[in-house]
Amino acid sequence: MVKRILFTAPDTYHTSLHKAFDERPACSFRPMFVPFISSTLLPPGATFLPFCNELETFDYIICSSIMAVRALASAGIDTSLIDGKVIAIGNDQNTVKQLLGITPALPDAKPSMMGILDALKSSQSLQQKRIAVLWPKFCGLPVPFTITNFQEALDATGASISYVYCYRTSAMSEEYYAETADALRSGNIDAVAITSGGEAYVLSRILQFAQTQGKPINIPIYSFGPYTTRCAQEAHLKVEGTSPNHYSFTDFIDYLSLEVIALRTPL
Repeated sequence: MVKRILFTAPDTYHTSLHKAFDERPACSFRPMFVPFISSTLLPPGATFLPFCNELETFDYIICSSIMAVRALASAGIDTSLIDGKVIAIGNDQNTVKQLLGITPALPDAKPSMMGILDALKSSQSLQQKRIAVLWPKFCGLPVPFTITNFQEALDATGASISYVYCYRTSAMSEEYYAETADALRSGNIDAVAITSGGEAYVLSRILQFAQTQGKPINIPIYSFGPYTTRCAQEAHLKVEGTSPNHYSFTDFIDYLSLEVIALRTPL
């Protein structure tokens, strides 16, 4: 029987996931998509509008996710003012090109927040730069260590940093825990694939809920990369495996396909 793996990524990345699966038609498992976290743009607030009015004064604008790119695209700004200034993670650079029609900055940076920091450190006169970071507010979720570590390291560079809140990332409502737990223990889902620390946190809450109901769940959990795995471990989840190549969804799919094939017994 073909295995079914539940992907918990937010729906903002479902298009990218579907595209990745289209590129892997011979995938050895069937994906199911249920977002454990969601992201929405914030109304223009105390930091975003002033930022939009001062675009030309920034040397770099760091987009912490695809939602930050979408916030820029929705702001009605003159994108010529930020051409060559917007830094995005990995494949989000394509979204910068598509939605903003501009060339991203530091395109060779490794696809992570710390990869962006390393690329910035190699630029000249970093201490004299003014940098905006388009940032999420978290609702029902702890702030991931990847965010706090990046902020501390970026602040330590001596550059002038402005943190601009432009979107909200929220956890799945607790009202859905029971039915999600039922689905995970039903036998129709063979494994869970997590792609971020927020998803790991929500999954840990769902498993804790099931435990308190006297119906514990034992299901393999696979992680997109080491940062996600660390967050999962901090949430007391047992991670069955971590993708060694964590730069794209196609890499993750390839890894999961091999993991599924290697199993002699059902997951």
